[in-house]
Amino acid sequence: MLTGIMSQALEIINSLVGNYAVSIIIFTIIVKLMMYPLSLLQTRSMKAIQALQPEVQKIQQKYKDNKEKQAEEVNKLYLERGVNPLSGFITLIITLIITMIIIFPLYRAIFNLDMTETSFLWIKDLSRPDLILVLLNVLAMVGQTYLTTKFSGSAAQNNMMMWMMPIMILIIGFRLPAGVLIYWLTQTILSVLQQYIIEREPGNKGVEKKE
Repeated sequence: MLTGIMSQALEIINSLVGNYAVSIIIFTIIVKLMMYPLSLLQTRSMKAIQALQPEVQKIQQKYKDNKEKQAEEVNKLYLERGVNPLSGFITLIITLIITMIIIFPLYRAIFNLDMTETSFLWIKDLSRPDLILVLLNVLAMVGQTYLTTKFSGSAAQNNMMMWMMPIMILIIGFRLPAGVLIYWLTQTILSVLQQYIIEREPGNKGVEKKE
C-alpha cells in the first residue's frame, strides 16, 4: 500500500518537474521535513543526557560502593535538570520504526520507476549504476560519520563505523540504479545539514539547573 502511494507521489512530482531524479530529490526533502520534529526531539534529549555525563560520573565515583545511593543521586540529578533519561531512547526507537516503515516501500517505489534512458546532469541512464554517484555517496557518508563523531566527542567508538558504512556503500552501490543512489546521496546530505543545524542550536549547549 505504501509503495503504491509513494509511487503515485513520485509520478505526480515527475509530471510537474519532468525528471525522475528531481522527483526523487524533492520527495526525499518532503519526507525529511516531515521527520524533522521527531529528529529534533531525539537530538535534544540525547544532548541533554550527554551534557550531564560529567556530573553523573562524579556521582558514580563518589558512591561507587553504594549502588542504591548512586542510583538515587543520579535520578535526583535528572529530576533537578528536568531530563528524562528514557525520552531520547524512546524517541530513537520511534524514529527507527518510522524510518523502517518508510524506507523499504520507498526503495520499492524507486525501483518500480521506469527510469530507462532518463538522464540527469552527467548521468545518462538512471536505471543503471553510476561510478561517480557511488563515490559521492561514500564521501558523503564519511562526512556524516565524521560530523557525528565530532559532535558526540566519541572518536574511538566511531572510528570503525566511519569506514565500515562507506565500504558497505561502495560494495552495494555498484549493484544499484542511479535513481536509488540519488536518494541515498540526498538523504545523507540532508541528514548532515539537519545535524549541523540542530547541534548549533543554543539550547544544545548545556542543561541549566531548574530552580
